[in-house]
Amino acid sequence: MHTLRTLTFALAAAVLVAGCTPKPDAKKDAATAPAPVGKDAAHQETGALLADLMTPTFTVEQQGRILNMGYFMAASSLCPDLEVDPLKMGRAVDAVLTLGPPEQTDAEKAHQRDAVIMFLGMASGAMIGSHADDKAQFCEDAAKVKGGASETHLFAAGAPSDPSSAPVPEAPAKP
Repeated sequence: MHTLRTLTFALAAAVLVAGCTPKPDAKKDAATAPAPVGKDAAHQETGALLADLMTPTFTVEQQGRILNMGYFMAASSLCPDLEVDPLKMGRAVDAVLTLGPPEQTDAEKAHQRDAVIMFLGMASGAMIGSHADDKAQFCEDAAKVKGGASETHLFAAGAPSDPSSAPVPEAPAKP
């Protein structure tokens, strides 16, 4: 959840900085604020890279929605008690696509739909990688999100279904 907030804030900050000039006190505060380090810096860098890649195809609002959906996909991958509701996810994807320019050709619409799927994979993969070593906290935060009103998240109600029918090996593979 921290990564989602970091990525969302980075995108929002970029938009605000582009159109606003800060007050003199804000400049002083920004100069004295410590720059992010370690994982926080890596999370911001990853978010900025994804935003740069998405910019030619998507508006800032669409980018934020794609990153948000990526969070839910990552949580359902990392957290055994969470599962994305496919109907909610489908509506969320459609909502991103309706924010596109109305004068798009069929080929442009198809390209944008393919790009949504690609960037969803990139966003969820980045978040999975970012939270591999703090999985317990990430899942705890995501469970709190699921505990909110059902219209505020993309998780399925109830216990998750079995995510895989693949056989589980009895012993780990030998190198």
